[in-house]
Order: sequence, then C-alpha cells, then structure tokens
Amino acid sequence: MAHAVGVRLPFEKVPVGVKAWVGRVLGSSVASATTQQGGFSPGVAARLITTSGRRAFVKAVGSSLNPDTPRLFRNEIAVMQGLASLPYAPLLYDVYDDGDWVALLLEDIDGYLPPHPWHPHDAARVLDALAELTEALQPSPWPDAPVAAVRSQGFLSRWDDVIADGTAVPEWVAGREQELAELARTGLAALAKGDGLAHWDLRADHLLMTEDRVVLIDWAHAAVAAPWADTVILHADMRGAVELPELPDDDGITGFLAGIAGGLWWGSDQPPPPGLPTLRPWQRDHALAHLDWLRERLG
Repeated sequence: MAHAVGVRLPFEKVPVGVKAWVGRVLGSSVASATTQQGGFSPGVAARLITTSGRRAFVKAVGSSLNPDTPRLFRNEIAVMQGLASLPYAPLLYDVYDDGDWVALLLEDIDGYLPPHPWHPHDAARVLDALAELTEALQPSPWPDAPVAAVRSQGFLSRWDDVIADGTAVPEWVAGREQELAELARTGLAALAKGDGLAHWDLRADHLLMTEDRVVLIDWAHAAVAAPWADTVILHADMRGAVELPELPDDDGITGFLAGIAGGLWWGSDQPPPPGLPTLRPWQRDHALAHLDWLRERLG
C-alpha cells in the first residue's frame, strides 16, 4: 500500500493572522516554508525556517478548505497537550484558533517517513516503539479522550450500510455480508474494553524516523481503545512487505479487522469529501488489503 497523498495549501496562502502568530511565537518572520506531503488534510503542513534560523513545523486549516478538519485539529491539540513528556510525540510549541482557522506549531523533526513497501529494519523499530508507547499510554493520559468504540461506531458498522445500499463487494465476500456485519459487532464490543489511548490512525505517513527516535504524528483521531488496536492498524499497513508476528486468534481482533474493512469498503463507494479528492481510491486499496487479511484469518 502507498502513502496517503492529499492536496496541500502552501503556507504563503494562510490568512495574515496565522502568519503573524507564527512570527510572534518563533520570534522572527518566516524566511522559507517547505510543504510536506502525506496525509489527506487540505490545509498547510510545512517545515519553516525563520530569518533568525529557528525551525518549526506548522499545521493549519480553515473551515473553507474542509468543514470537518478544524475539529480534528482541535482534537489533536487536546491530545498533544496530554502527551507533552513522551518522546514518541513531537513537542507542541503553541496553538492558534480564531474560530475558523486552527493551527499547531510543533517541533520540526529532522526525520523520514518509512517508505512503502516497508523495510524490515524500519518495521522492527516501529513495532518495538509501539509496544513501549502502548504500555506508556495505559491508562490514557488524556482524561477527556473519546472512546473509540463510541466515536467510530458508525465507521466500524458499515457492513450494515453495504447490505442496505446493495454495494458491490469482492467475489469471496458476496453472500457473507451479514456474517461480517455480526463479526464487526463482536470486534466493536471487544474494542470498548480497553482504557489506554490509541493513536487510531497509525500508518507509515503518520510516522517520522530519526537515528534515535520513532515519532508518531497526526494524533487527531486518538481515542481510548483496546491495547491491540494500534497494532492491528499498523500490521495492516505493513502486511505483504515484511514478516510480522502472528496476532492472537481472537474473535475480537478478527471482528475489529472486519469492521475496518467494511468501513473502508463502504466509504470508497461514496463521493469524495470537500477538499479530499484522493481519499476514495486510497480507501478502496486499503479496504482490499484488509479484506485479504480478513479472508486469511477466517480460513
């Protein structure tokens, strides 16, 4: 599977108020801004260098670009404030919110995105870091974190919509939609039993690797979930590229995988959201990868 690729707004096109805020926080005006690829947000994602040589990373979006993304940025702000002491997350310098535009100013990490297909060395480092981070996030350091099984119930229950809409499915799925819908409900119930914080959107383009750090970025979807949730999500991104440890033969994990596959498959059949023209093809490719894994687990 490939990195997500959205359509970014250049930093030069953000409102004057956002630019002025960046300059105040960093102590001098921006001399250069390099747009970063990866992810789907239609807003700004840029590495900055000021006239004094200071570096930072800025994320910014307004409701005119996509009406839902400012809410996600506000979620990310709340998460980042709870993760301030963890080396697996970037430092948060400051935030901006004028009711329309929302922005985060973060540590600029001189690292690289793990490439697709995954390299074994990168995969091993990330899996080890995730195991340590999962333990550190038990229980959730963000006391007001949403519960994944509640917030994502609709997404993880999309087999019901596939059935209701008569959505075409891969050949092996045809006639088994109701079975997968029941399995997804089992996964949703198992997901709700955790009390730790999960990143909930973990894939290669939401990671930065340095010589001595593995840093998870884009925490907008973080939520309380079962401790295996991020591992399942990450394994799906790595499958086919590297040899992975087997996950337990557990109905909850298999059901969670079924729920993700159904959510992605139904979503891929919908019109693209405003400002996110590349989302639906990406969802289809990832749905097929999840369905292949689900078929394997079901035997």
